[in-house]
Amino acid sequence: MNGYWWKVALQSFLGAVVMALSVFTVIAASIHYSVPHLLGLTSQAGSALACCKTAFSWCLVSPTMFMTIIPWLGFGIVTTGIVVALFRAVRGLIVSRRFLTALNVSPQDNFPGFKNLARNSGIPIVPFNDKWFNSAFTLGLFKPKVYISTELLEKLTRDECEAVILHELHHAEAKDPLKLFVLSFIKDVFFFLPLGRYLTNLFCRTKELAADERAVNETGRPLDLAQALLKMLKMKQEAIPVGVPILDKPSIIEKRIKELLEPEAGKRSEEPRTAVILTTVAALFVMLLAMAAPIYASGRPMEKCNHTYCKSSESSCPAHAGENKDKCDLPDHK
Repeated sequence: MNGYWWKVALQSFLGAVVMALSVFTVIAASIHYSVPHLLGLTSQAGSALACCKTAFSWCLVSPTMFMTIIPWLGFGIVTTGIVVALFRAVRGLIVSRRFLTALNVSPQDNFPGFKNLARNSGIPIVPFNDKWFNSAFTLGLFKPKVYISTELLEKLTRDECEAVILHELHHAEAKDPLKLFVLSFIKDVFFFLPLGRYLTNLFCRTKELAADERAVNETGRPLDLAQALLKMLKMKQEAIPVGVPILDKPSIIEKRIKELLEPEAGKRSEEPRTAVILTTVAALFVMLLAMAAPIYASGRPMEKCNHTYCKSSESSCPAHAGENKDKCDLPDHK
């Protein structure tokens, strides 16, 4: 049965996806309509630079030329986001692969209690020998598996182990690793929009509460999971480089324990802060205004160059810039 926090986590995920698709559509439309004008303006800027032989010509700092330069900055920001997002996504997949390859997997037959849980859920539960991680996590984009350290199994009671595994099974069944992968990609691509970061962080918080909620609904024993979290906090651990680990930041763990002990006390609206929304709208408006600038600029006549800053003679202008010669008030050096 899906509870309150599952709904909040789903809303945050869908909100980020809708935001990404909407912003991508608007930016793509702006690029489609502005690029023809931008190419023409860029050609004019190149001709002015060729004629005046200096980047400090008034031609290049005029409002029209300013509207030529700004869109390229916008394209650069969007391109940077895509490149960084692809790099981090590929790196994450490589790290995940290497991490799994290095795991010393233990035969599941040594832990007969896993069989019923795995059979009922259809999710493989993989114990592994390791004395450093002392944790459980879910890994796999399309066919996720639950991994749990044998050291952790030895230090938790049977009921606590069951609660921990049920927590991770929720992550696996909900495809949380895949969702987190998608949200991380969206956050990196649209790094200039605070709302994407906010929704990703909100998902990370509420997915843990949703998994706790599922474990409690299955066992009816919230204290087992709370005690397991406290024990795990006291163990020496290394951070899990990939996947969805059961332990996260201390502030989130504190909220999880409080929610386990007082289920109704922590529930509150998780609406985005006004500042986040306003900043996102402002950033998106500036970005779209910059990309659409050539559409407006193409309808304006190009300003005359100030001949004081044009150091070359008229004869130095390239032949293809002939139509732009009248834009430079070049002195007559005959």
